[in-house]
Amino acid sequence: MRSERPVDLLYVNDDDQLRELVSRQLRAESDRLRIETADSAAEGERLLAEASIDCVLCDHHMPDVTGVEFLRRVREERPDLPFLLFTNTGTETVASESIEAGVTDYVIQDTIENQAPLLARKVVTYVEHRRAQRERDRTNRRLREIAAVTDQVWWVFSPTWDELRFINEGHEAIFGQAPAELRDDPTTFLDRIHEDDVERVRQAMESCSKGTPQVVEYRVEKSDSVRLWVESRCKPITGEDGAVTSLVGLTRDITDRKLYDRELTETVDQLEEFTATVSHDLRNPLNVAAGNLSLVASDVEDERIDTALDAVTRMDTLIDELLTLAKEGRTLGERRDVPFEEIVEKSYENVRAPESSLRVTGSVALPCDPARVTQAFENIIRNAVEHGGSGVTLTAGVLPDGDGVFIEDDGPGIPPAERERVFEKGHTTREDGS
Repeated sequence: MRSERPVDLLYVNDDDQLRELVSRQLRAESDRLRIETADSAAEGERLLAEASIDCVLCDHHMPDVTGVEFLRRVREERPDLPFLLFTNTGTETVASESIEAGVTDYVIQDTIENQAPLLARKVVTYVEHRRAQRERDRTNRRLREIAAVTDQVWWVFSPTWDELRFINEGHEAIFGQAPAELRDDPTTFLDRIHEDDVERVRQAMESCSKGTPQVVEYRVEKSDSVRLWVESRCKPITGEDGAVTSLVGLTRDITDRKLYDRELTETVDQLEEFTATVSHDLRNPLNVAAGNLSLVASDVEDERIDTALDAVTRMDTLIDELLTLAKEGRTLGERRDVPFEEIVEKSYENVRAPESSLRVTGSVALPCDPARVTQAFENIIRNAVEHGGSGVTLTAGVLPDGDGVFIEDDGPGIPPAERERVFEKGHTTREDGS
């Protein structure tokens, strides 16, 4: 036998020679067996009280207290402890009494044959079965404790949904139906489902019975005035032959999520309607300006007209980008490498501050969305011109360690007392600023 978790066996027999012989044979048969011996029922009771015993092997014919009488005493304290009667003589009366007293097994000793392999196998089997049962009981107890406090419904059905094997109290909180009612008729939960969703739930049940896990959302009519959205997840449990043996799942209330999704959809719809209106209202005057500038440009050659047309084109691009950003919540375009010098100079040209000057001391490739970065640099340059004066000088370059870039100006700068506050949203030192 494999050497696994030890099995503590108590062997009770008043025959010293037989007790020693059987003990030695059992130890030779299995290194898992750790054997304590007793020459009487009284000694056996003492050892049971003092030691951790997994199984009792006991002779029947002993003075003072017989094996069956000892069995009855053990059963009063340990009703599930494996107890084997191993006796060289036996009668139907003894067998009947031992079964009535709750014996685990009854073995007649054969004086010719060594029965140690049979006894060792029986002892180990009964002990492992008891340990497994206890572990299952502990697991079930823990699961029931967890299930009792959760707000989700935990359930186990037979493969054909005609037997409810387990359900927690959460079912009543969601379905408004007592678990006892569901046990009497396992599919009555369908009566609580919105009529438009029942067929979809039935289809999911059939698919799970055939072995396919399911996730289904549906409405529950908890009462005349309360309707919930729930999500049920079902997983089929299969045996060694691949056949479905049970259906395990949980059901949870997702009403809040559904309400949030609905509100979000409504918000997106309103935002799209708003952006469409804004786009229309902005582009109309912009198109008028662009059209008139084009007409003037065809009659008059003036650099300022070209500059105005460039500005109108830039405004049209910004409107496209900002509207998409408003609707989708993300920036436009894919990142690509753009030279820092190129993007700074373009931003400077867009601002149109002829009395100022720009000096670029270094460049590096920026992985970015050029349109977004250009817009940011334009804001920086425009601020420098507005706050530093029209003759401000800007310098752009790469940081000494090469890990970043900078744009600075020779204007008055930000007073030390304001340097933390300028990063606060909405902070301004001007009445008309923002």
